[in-house]
Amino acid sequence: MNWYVVDKDYIKYLIQFDSRVGYVEYGEKLKLHVGVLLTVNGYHYYVPISSAKPKHQRMSNSLDFHKLQDNDTGYLYAVLNLNNMIPVPDTCITQLKYNQIEQFRSFSSEKEKNDYIYLLQKEKAIIDSMQSTIQRKAEKLYAKCLRIPDSSLASRCCNFKLLEEKSSTYS
Repeated sequence: MNWYVVDKDYIKYLIQFDSRVGYVEYGEKLKLHVGVLLTVNGYHYYVPISSAKPKHQRMSNSLDFHKLQDNDTGYLYAVLNLNNMIPVPDTCITQLKYNQIEQFRSFSSEKEKNDYIYLLQKEKAIIDSMQSTIQRKAEKLYAKCLRIPDSSLASRCCNFKLLEEKSSTYS
């Protein structure tokens, strides 16, 4: 699994059609998206990662939400919001290389940058160890949302079919 940065103009384009698409720009910081998790109907899907918040401690893993937690220490690093996964054309992503991170995010010091890279490495190791679980969850979520579009689960998720349609017409 690799880290990717999704083109912010593409994200702004998708937000016009589905408000559940996660915004990626926070001032000088850019929110990153985790790499390819599944391909459905020829579309690559990317899943946004979010910083851990106190409310996430109380939440359980589910079909549309997964904690990135250290099994040994119990420390919660971040969460994957599978409900907000989006189809992304290959032309709208850039693989994040740690030695090029400052192209996508600013840091106030070298220590802050190194700490952030360390955090990304820890999160990536956890994701790599559960890649098949995340893949299965994403596929099941997609199928269930298409099969039961009026469900409470589908109401928490991006409109995958609509976003696929809009992704195909993006230029």
